[in-house]
Amino acid sequence: MLGIKIGNVHTYTDWGLILTKVEKSFPEPKTETQDIPGKNGVLDLTEALTDDVKYKNRKLTFTFSMIDARSQWDVKLSTIENHLHGKRMQIVLDSDKLYYYEGRCTVDSFSSDKAIGKLVIVCDAAPYKYELEAGGAWIWDTFNFEDGVIAVTKFTVSGSKVISITSGREIVSPTFVCDSAFSVTYNNVTYNLPAGTTKVLDIRFKEGSNKLTLTGNGTIEVRYKGGSL
Repeated sequence: MLGIKIGNVHTYTDWGLILTKVEKSFPEPKTETQDIPGKNGVLDLTEALTDDVKYKNRKLTFTFSMIDARSQWDVKLSTIENHLHGKRMQIVLDSDKLYYYEGRCTVDSFSSDKAIGKLVIVCDAAPYKYELEAGGAWIWDTFNFEDGVIAVTKFTVSGSKVISITSGREIVSPTFVCDSAFSVTYNNVTYNLPAGTTKVLDIRFKEGSNKLTLTGNGTIEVRYKGGSL
């Protein structure tokens, strides 16, 4: 039976809820235009300050049927509210298991029609969805939403090595974890990396293949989290 996973709980397996409707809004682009007198149309400044279009949040709405005995409804509703209401959570759809959404969830409404309860859960989600296992498995309960990264690519280098990193739609800056000093060249610009963890904001992975030249001796990880709309 299809459902969704909210945090570490599955709506059907753990709560017995039957998913009857899924509504996903498309994230609205944050556009900026200027009307210039004497000029046809408008001046589009959407990407003037950044290197990509930015988006507002998207709304995810899930409607469920509750078929438990009426005497159990109040207890189950309390369980659901305690788990997610007002909290920032990860959501994985059974119909799209390779990705997760992240946002603040609320129990929007509950109504009953004879022996069936109708429950609506809403999530104010970030515009992008992210791969669950980009570059390697990760542990759900220990993932840090503030500092966490998903994709991890590890290389052993002796001298120089050219690598290719495939990123998603969202433009992101990678974090490098080195066991010794390295240098990395991207778009003909070279950046020096000390041993340890360094985030290079000037490197911007775009959708598709991104070529890097790693120079040094040791092991280096390239970490990033690329999203898809």
